[in-house]
Parts: sequence; structure tokens; C-alpha cells
Amino acid sequence: MPKELRTREQLAECALIVEQLVDVVGTAKKAFICQRGQLLIQLNNQQDPLCRKIVSFMGKMNELSTGKTEGERELCFRLHSIFTHLLIITETTCRLEEVLQKQINNRVLFSDKAISQLSCLFDKQTEILSNLTDIIRNGGGEIYQQILDECKKLGKLCLQFATEHETRLVEGLCFPQAAPLFLAILDQIQTIVQHEQEVVHLLSNILDVHG
Repeated sequence: MPKELRTREQLAECALIVEQLVDVVGTAKKAFICQRGQLLIQLNNQQDPLCRKIVSFMGKMNELSTGKTEGERELCFRLHSIFTHLLIITETTCRLEEVLQKQINNRVLFSDKAISQLSCLFDKQTEILSNLTDIIRNGGGEIYQQILDECKKLGKLCLQFATEHETRLVEGLCFPQAAPLFLAILDQIQTIVQHEQEVVHLLSNILDVHG
């Protein structure tokens, strides 16, 4: 099979995974907004098959690298790295289930401002993942830098929202028991963004060299 065709097929697999990640983020947002345990079960059910699929693709990359030229091994390594980052993104997103379960079980209320801020972050996360899918399917061009810029903005928003939350807490506008849960969600979103940036860098290299 020609190397270019094989690369396109492997990138198509990446795109399918990222599309499923968009659905996972959507479920997490619904669970947060609606405060429904059933949606958390759905989130957990989405994680297992997606993680198994990613691990399977990582195994394929290891197999494909055997007996290949240095350039082909390098390609397999970069694709394997993309799948590794996607696995971490999936696991981190689904760990939101633990935080949201605590919130629901303990009936912890968030302020309207906190709800609005987290909803904004979920929406921006969906936008970044959708743009990642577009890059994988259609190539990057200027979109590479646009996504990186959006990732940086999202990371800064997490820091900004954490600071504002601390201010609200001091002013008595937020419930103290909400603070660790709110900050845990922000921390997980920051982790996701860091790995998305790495995916963009790897895609840029692969598509520029092998696209």
C-alpha cells in the first residue's frame, strides 16, 4: 500500500476519534448543566470503547513501524504520539465524571457566574476539537495557528476564571464547598488544552511532510 494512502487512512481514524471526543464533551456539558446522574453513566459508557479503540490504533502503529525505513518509522512514531495525546484527552475529559458525581451527590450549587463560565469553556472545547477534525480531514494552512491561538486563549480563560472564582469566594458570592470542584474542572480543561496543542504540532509536521 502506498505510504501516502496509508497515512490518509490513519489520519481518517484520528478524525473519527476526535469526532467522538466532541460527543464526549457534549455529554459532559449536559451532565453539568442538567445535573443528571444518567448522563454521567452515558459519559462513562462513552469512555471505555473509545479508549480501547485508541489503544488498538496505538498497537497498529507499533506493528507498522517494524521493518520500515527511518522515515516511515518516524511517521509511525508521530501518529502513535497523536493517539497517545488523544487517549489522555479522552481520559481527562471523562474524569470530569468523578467531579460532577460529587457535585450531584452532595447537591453542591455553583453560582450563576460559575455555571456561565464553565459552559463557555465547554463550548470553546467543542470548537477546538471540531477544528482539529477539520485539519485532519482537509489539511491545516492558517488553521494550525488559529487553533493554537484558541488553545492559548482557553488556557488563559481557565486561569482568569480561577482568579475570579477566588474573588467571589472571598466576597461570599460562592459556596465554599463549590470551590474545589470548580477548580478541579478548570484544571482538567487546562490539561486537555495542553495535549490538544501537542496534537496540532504533530499534525502540522505530518501533513506538511506527508500530506
